[in-house]
Amino acid sequence: MSDKSNMQMKRKERKDKEVAETTKNVKEVKSEGEKTENNGEAPSAEAAAASGAVANGQNGDFHVEPMELPPFEIITGDRIDPHIFKFQFKNVEYSSGRNKTFLCYLVDKGNTADGLLRGYLEDEHTGSHAEEAFFTQCLPHYDPALKYTITWYVSSSPCTACAEKIAEVLKARKNIKLSIFAARLFEWEEAEIQAGLRALHAAGCKLRVMKPLDFSYTWDTFVENEDQPLNLWEDCKENYEYYHEKLADILQ
Repeated sequence: MSDKSNMQMKRKERKDKEVAETTKNVKEVKSEGEKTENNGEAPSAEAAAASGAVANGQNGDFHVEPMELPPFEIITGDRIDPHIFKFQFKNVEYSSGRNKTFLCYLVDKGNTADGLLRGYLEDEHTGSHAEEAFFTQCLPHYDPALKYTITWYVSSSPCTACAEKIAEVLKARKNIKLSIFAARLFEWEEAEIQAGLRALHAAGCKLRVMKPLDFSYTWDTFVENEDQPLNLWEDCKENYEYYHEKLADILQ
């Protein structure tokens, strides 16, 4: 069997595994909700959503009950929960259930008393995205007299709208140098996504895919790791090479 055929089979196996993991998580939430209800206690919001979707079905039919959820706010912090990091930053090709963007940042303002600023933001892809929120929440007092060197480690590359906004900021603020290291490429097959990444690149943003060493660095710098080293997942290096090749094709 050729190398290409082997690669296709491996990717299909990983996709099936991702789908199985997502299905397992939904079943666990449903089971937890049923246990809670049987104990006479109110189920959690997640359990109620999972169990309600099935309970509303009649004669084996599956119907999803529409729910109105409040918009999620941008969350900021110093260090990420290790389990969340391992799930959200995993550089799989099929990112089932990873509907957030996590943005870890380093900001160097040069010779200032502030020193090196560090932290992270997360969003739910509703309302303001983490990339846009960074400039309003982490750089609220932008000083055109300073030279900003900013590095982001993000769970996925920017969407089209965010890429355009970031490019606008970089064009307007020539004293900002931004480097983005992405664990995954967000919907990279879409033409508008590719155009957004090229616009970012043209605006002076350095775009890279996270290498295995970058995941370890992010783990040490931004995660509540309790001094435990990161055990990289299977195919981390192979997935990096896959995304690295795709990004190089897009930006050429």
